[in-house]
Amino acid sequence: MTVLDELTGARHTMTRRLAWHETDAAGHNHFAAAMRWLEEGEHALWRSLGQAAMVGAVPRVHVEADYLGRIFFDDELEVTTGVIRVGRTSASFGTVVRRDGQVVVETRHVVAYAPDPRGGAQPWPEDVRALLETPPATPDAG
Repeated sequence: MTVLDELTGARHTMTRRLAWHETDAAGHNHFAAAMRWLEEGEHALWRSLGQAAMVGAVPRVHVEADYLGRIFFDDELEVTTGVIRVGRTSASFGTVVRRDGQVVVETRHVVAYAPDPRGGAQPWPEDVRALLETPPATPDAG
């Protein structure tokens, strides 16, 4: 099962290119670049849901990545980020990076809803939960 198969809720797709500063000494993507892409994708998803302010209220508490292919400077990438699951106080997201239609990176990460920086996780507001759980009108929508 791929990350795309796991996406059940909201999702967003964006296009970007591998920047020079994201390459390593071998000339392809540095492993840490995928962490920026999942973050960029998640932020774009929040904006697409009209919830840009949520970015500061959802720290990541778990991240994992699988690297399935090499990416070189200036390669065009399609980055799709979506919701896998919404829990009481957390949500799981998946990000898929494709180059020329081939999946080259898959990530999964979990965020906790913690709007008070001095406090712990809290239950999702119902309106935000509904936005996260609603899949796009068409499977390819992003």
